[in-house]
Amino acid sequence: MQHLEVTIDNLLMKITRESTGELTATIRMDIEPADYQEVVSKKLKDYQRKANIPGFRPGKVPSGMIRKMYGKAVMADEINTLLSDNLSSFLVDEKLDILGNPLPNREKIPQAKFEDGESFTFYFDIGLTPEIHLSLNSNIEVPAYLVRIEEEMVDRYVDDLRMRHGSYSHPETAGSGDMIAVTATETDPAGIPLEKGLVKNAFLYIDKITEEKARNQLMDLRKDQHLVIRPVDFFGSAGEATAQLNLPAGTCENPELTFSLKCDEITHNDPAELGPQFFTKVYPGEAPATLEDFRDRVRKDAASSFSTEADKLLYRDSTQILTEKTDVPLPDPFLKRWMLEQEENKLTEEEIENQYPSFARSMRWQLIENKLVKEYQLKVGEEEIRNYIRTRLLHQVSSEFADPEMAKKYESIVDAFMQNKEQTNKIYDQLIEAKLLNLFKEKLTLNPVEISYGEFLNLVSGHDHHHDHSPDEVDQKQERINNNP
Repeated sequence: MQHLEVTIDNLLMKITRESTGELTATIRMDIEPADYQEVVSKKLKDYQRKANIPGFRPGKVPSGMIRKMYGKAVMADEINTLLSDNLSSFLVDEKLDILGNPLPNREKIPQAKFEDGESFTFYFDIGLTPEIHLSLNSNIEVPAYLVRIEEEMVDRYVDDLRMRHGSYSHPETAGSGDMIAVTATETDPAGIPLEKGLVKNAFLYIDKITEEKARNQLMDLRKDQHLVIRPVDFFGSAGEATAQLNLPAGTCENPELTFSLKCDEITHNDPAELGPQFFTKVYPGEAPATLEDFRDRVRKDAASSFSTEADKLLYRDSTQILTEKTDVPLPDPFLKRWMLEQEENKLTEEEIENQYPSFARSMRWQLIENKLVKEYQLKVGEEEIRNYIRTRLLHQVSSEFADPEMAKKYESIVDAFMQNKEQTNKIYDQLIEAKLLNLFKEKLTLNPVEISYGEFLNLVSGHDHHHDHSPDEVDQKQERINNNP
């Protein structure tokens, strides 16, 4: 049994802690009349001074009547304040790192009557954070996935580069691979524009039109010619018509809707010719000498394009392996009870039993993450968050070259972002994960595993559905790693 006395307004309030298991304990709080009477009396006198009760002049209501009317409520409020303030102080003073929140032990707490001079005893059950023994070292192996770049993929990359660096022309009629810029005007069935009808500009790519008849009709169009269509019939579905013509959602629900398409311009792209001039244009300063050198350089770019998703897989696998290899005991019955008593969740016992395994996994990783963040002193400062907003969300150019007025405008937007606690918490989590990923790359052994593009896609799609969180995103990410020490 551990004891602590906490001073409150020069009076003594007795608080004791008793272990009830390896990771659980009960806190007993004894409140005597001397702990609350003075404050309650002051509040009741204030009520008496302000009370406006028929039959009595202001400030002249008998104190006995005031106590009878408000005494129990005022006392209950003061008792709750004492409990909240001193329970928090006790946890801090005793350096108790708890899981979830203290839970009232209603079986032990006597029924309070809130009578003047009454003594109170309250009991709170707590779950304690386990001690974690973890060392990041080269004995921990993690797969590092590399996408095998097949020749077909290189071909697609080369074709795309040839198109992007090709030359444009504007032929009389469209062919395969061409794009038609059209003005779509809502009309009556005869093709006469409606006075208040929709008018939209759209770009139609011949190869992306799935209906063969529609493709043929578009390829017959010449500049400034009109084609009257019913979008749903022409494109094959309301959704496809809406997307192709850049129309507001729901516009094409009427199958009788009619539009006139005016051909504004036809654009044809001739792919760039493979050769030294093209190689230099794509990779200035490098200038691959031969086609094979160029394809090798493209292959390198193709491989690097998967690095972001590969890092996500590396992070996922690292967290899984560390969680599996680290002994993190949890006070399961306490945590299930805590989940049950979360007012915002209102889960049934059956739902908790079903959800608890995934919650426990997340809780174990959160505790491991908390330890790593503290042990390796991983911190995210306000300026890091602000810089993330500037560069990632606003795509701001370097402030060194920015116009002063524009820079000031950007900073006002950053200030507004910083007021959004949910947004900044997400950014904080992303930045901490980036620091943890770098830590894993530095400390763990990464085993290269070459896989096909299809296998990589399957792993990535599995990653998207992997995360286990809640309740309350595991207590708001352990209060942002204990307020980011």
